[in-house]
Parts: sequence; structure tokens; C-alpha cells
Amino acid sequence: MYFDFIFLFSSFVVIFCSAVYLLAYQERKETEKLSGDKYPGVSIVVPMWNEGKTIAATLDSLIDMKNEYKGAMEIIVVDDSSMDNSYSIVEEYTAKYEYIRLFMKDGEKGKSESLNQGFKVAKYELVGCVDADSYPEPSALNHIAKEFQDPEVGAVTTKLVVNNPSNLVEWFQHIEYIYSNFILMAIDSLDAVFITRGPLSLYRKDVMLEIGGFLPAHKTPTEDMEITFRIRKAGYRIRGSKQAKVYTSVMTTWKTLFWQRMRWNRGTLINFWMHRDMMLDSKFGMFSLFVFPTSTLMIAMIGVIVVYMVSKTIGFFYDNLAALYWTLQSGQVPELSKVFQTFMNGSYFTTPYHLLIMLAVFSIFFMVNGFGFLESRERLGWRYFAALIATPFIYNPVLLFFWVSAFVLQTARYGVRWR
Repeated sequence: MYFDFIFLFSSFVVIFCSAVYLLAYQERKETEKLSGDKYPGVSIVVPMWNEGKTIAATLDSLIDMKNEYKGAMEIIVVDDSSMDNSYSIVEEYTAKYEYIRLFMKDGEKGKSESLNQGFKVAKYELVGCVDADSYPEPSALNHIAKEFQDPEVGAVTTKLVVNNPSNLVEWFQHIEYIYSNFILMAIDSLDAVFITRGPLSLYRKDVMLEIGGFLPAHKTPTEDMEITFRIRKAGYRIRGSKQAKVYTSVMTTWKTLFWQRMRWNRGTLINFWMHRDMMLDSKFGMFSLFVFPTSTLMIAMIGVIVVYMVSKTIGFFYDNLAALYWTLQSGQVPELSKVFQTFMNGSYFTTPYHLLIMLAVFSIFFMVNGFGFLESRERLGWRYFAALIATPFIYNPVLLFFWVSAFVLQTARYGVRWR
């Protein structure tokens, strides 16, 4: 009975927060275009470590983006002692394109240090980062640059979708990323973006130098989230581009996904704790008054809903499957009305109100994913629908397991795997 009340409370929290995001999403407005002669110069930094399979495709997409960009652009690749053929591949590009520069990483290994090195040698006022397994759309930079018309904007991030998902693990991540694009647009309306995505984000170079760049991996394994807290503390805003989109490669197995999420989730815990002084501080607006505190709460509340669903489903089948089996064995046909009555009033839902609340939660889930799909501008197909329907029952419980595991590992101070 107590678990039922916890479920009800968690559902109301999720429904309320989702309603706020839905209302905020409707208020998002497109930024005015820049005039033809006002596009700032951009330096794109690509940190690289053993990316021989993807770096050529990434550079090709950046070349396409440069050809379409209305301002000046250069590409800086920083190699972190790759042990494959990554370096030689990029050398071929530098011999062909004068605007592509290649550097060997100095000092401590890690993505954040590679980015910092690239930022220091960048020639232009805006500096971006692109992961070596990501592929921006050709028009992305034109959309991002116009957000910097506002001198208070210190960074801009983009929508993210999975590049050609094939297996189940990749499709689940595809659904997750599409949902995150809705969230990005909603929190952008609240001026509360709290992560600059690694596959493609842009920063003002002077702002990054002012705050000291990205922190090294031993301080936080998710430098792209932590940097947003310090950008805000320095008095700048962070935007999410409404039009810019980037495709990225994702983890292909449950094992690699587990260790990636251990890094991401533990990084979130570390960053939230590191910058807990921003919590409920009114000078940071809706970010600190709503998004920061409710992000932590929503993780726990969604976890409760997932556990409730799983436990109720297992209990229902345990209580009723045997009876259904013997009914079929005896040659009788189960009466659907009795099955439905058992479902409504039996072991699955304590009261009909639980069914209504569950339907509300599912309705919001499909609604926000629908908006995310529209924002992501992806093709609709049966694989998308199948993965979407399976997500609450398979992928969400897995994500909950990842969060619990990350909390346990962080509490036990187990070393963070950042590669």
C-alpha cells in the first residue's frame, strides 16, 4: 500500500514537470537570421583517439559544413596518441586542405585537455567541438552562428540523433536522443540548458579562456556538462539551436553502453554536487529554481514508476498465468470479460485511479516523444514505433539499473572509466 502512494506521488511529480516542459516548449521562438556579412569566424576542434574507422567521415561532413558556412572556418584535429591509423588519415587531409590543421596532444591524456589545446591555437572568435564519430548537417553552423548575435550567449549546442541505428541497443538510444531533443528545446525556452553536447557545440573563445577551459577527466568525466555551470556563473547564457542537427555514432552493445552510462551518470552526480551552490539561487533564473532541482527529483520519480510497473507486471502474471494455463489445458476458452475484470480489479492496479494515472504517464511519454520526433526531423518507420513501444518496458528499466549502479560506484569511490 505504501508503494502505491509513492507511485502516485512520483506520477504527479513527473506529470507536473512534463506539463511545465510542454508549456515551455510551445514558447520557443526561432532566432532571426544574420545578415550575409556578419557571420563570425569559427574554429572547429576535433579531439581524436583511435578513431580510424570514423575520422574520415567526420572530416568529410565538416568540409561540407565549411563549404556551406557563410563565414570563415578552420578545422583543428588534436590527436591524443592514437594507436591506430587515425593520425595518418588526418595527415592526408591536411595535405589537401590548408584549413585543416593537425596537432599531437601535449601533456595529460584526455578529451578535455585535447579540446583546451585546440582552443588555445584557434584563430577565430567562436570555437566549436565535434566528436570524431559525429557528422553535422552541412547547414548546422549557419544556424548556430546566429545565436551568438546576443552578446550574453556564451555557448550554443545542437540537436542530436543516432547515425543509422541498426540493432536494438542503437534503436533504444535513438529513441532516447529524440526525446532529449524535445527536452533541449523546452529547457532552452526556460533559459536553462545545462549540457553542451560533445558531437557539436560552439563557445565564445574569450569566455572559455576567461573561465579556464574544460576541467580534466580526473575532476569530472563529463566536461561538456560541467562547463555549462561555470559559463552561467561567469554571467553568460547557453542556447540550444532550433535548426542545427548532428548525427553521431553510439554504443552498439549493452556492455559498452553500461560503461558509457557509468561515466555519464557519475559525471552528472559529480557536477551537481560540485555546483550545488547554484541550487535555488534566483540569480540563475529557472535553471536553478526549477530545472536543476527537478532534474534530480525526476530521475528518482521515474525510477519509482519503472519499478512499480515492473513489480506489478510480474505480480500480475505470477498470480494469473497459472489459472489461465489450466483453463486452456482443460479445453475451455477464457472469458475476456473476466480477464479484463481481473486486470482492472485484481493484482495489477490497486484501484482504477492507478490505471488512469498510468494512462496519463504513458500519454505524456508518447506526446513528448512525438514532439521530439518533429524536432529531430527523422523519417517515421516501423522500427521507430517498435522501439518506442518497447522503451518503457525494456530500456527504461535498464537505464534505472545504470543509475543505481552509478550511484553505488560513486558512493564506493570506484575509479571512473573515462575511455
